[in-house]
Amino acid sequence: MKVPLHRFCRLLCGIVLALFFQAACADGREQREALDRRYVSDIFRIYYTAEGANAFVGRMAGSATSGELAQRLGKQLDHGYRFYSGVVGLIPPFANPRYRNVNAIDVHVVDLGGKNGSAGDTPFVYRYRNFDDSIPALTISISSHWKPGNLTPEHEVFHAFQYGYTFFKNGWFLEGQARSIGSAFDGQGFQSAPLPRNAIELRQLLTRTADAAPFWNRLMLLCDQACPVSWSGTSYHPKVRICGDRFLKSSLEEFQKIDKEAAQARGINPNDWPEREQRSEVNNFWLLRGLARTMEKQCPIASDAELRSFYSLLGEQGQ
Repeated sequence: MKVPLHRFCRLLCGIVLALFFQAACADGREQREALDRRYVSDIFRIYYTAEGANAFVGRMAGSATSGELAQRLGKQLDHGYRFYSGVVGLIPPFANPRYRNVNAIDVHVVDLGGKNGSAGDTPFVYRYRNFDDSIPALTISISSHWKPGNLTPEHEVFHAFQYGYTFFKNGWFLEGQARSIGSAFDGQGFQSAPLPRNAIELRQLLTRTADAAPFWNRLMLLCDQACPVSWSGTSYHPKVRICGDRFLKSSLEEFQKIDKEAAQARGINPNDWPEREQRSEVNNFWLLRGLARTMEKQCPIASDAELRSFYSLLGEQGQ
């Protein structure tokens, strides 16, 4: 059968692109597996190098060696992990069913081309050239330009906790919530903004990513009546502990339950969502429904006008 030229060109382009991306991924993995230094800090195995394109160049900003930087990086990763599990009370990633066969997070310090970091949700077994113990691990990538004090490590560790709870990856939830909890480390206070008051503002919220943090901060503040704060009008500082830790924990628990409902309704394998489904706009319906359930359990809806209005808005949207 003769294939039309335009279809043949599309097919050829598709094959070329697939091969290109396959080669790029393979090359990226090979670079990571070639990292020749390692520092282990509890569940975190930090791989780095002092030479070549992926050299830990953050050391050039001061007197610290690459090995000392790896230790500082390990302290921040551990600090974030202990805070989320101990203070906030979240279930650690490996204690959640999704990662029951995983027991390490491999942290790769590499050149990320301008990005600060990223966290993967799929376990890999890396075959390192210089280390023999290959085990299933989650992956966190940290820029080789990272310097101590930058909160990228804590941010990426929180993503690992989120992945343990749910397959949802919509930006206003994934990045907004992670940026929100990150305020607990920087001492700058939790930026706050009024909750959406109508359907237009709600739709705008659903298009945001990290800049959705003030929304989460606001919910955490309003739903934690037991937390005294100093309030500036645009931000607040908890005086005792992080405000809204119970709300944050409850929201992840509700999302964990409701992604099973979403998978069943949409014919998705509940234990293995395709990436496009994890980021689908369809998820917003389920996320907002889970948010409403969290508010019912954690928030003084009846006694707070702003919460009551937002909860009613969720109901108007069919949640």
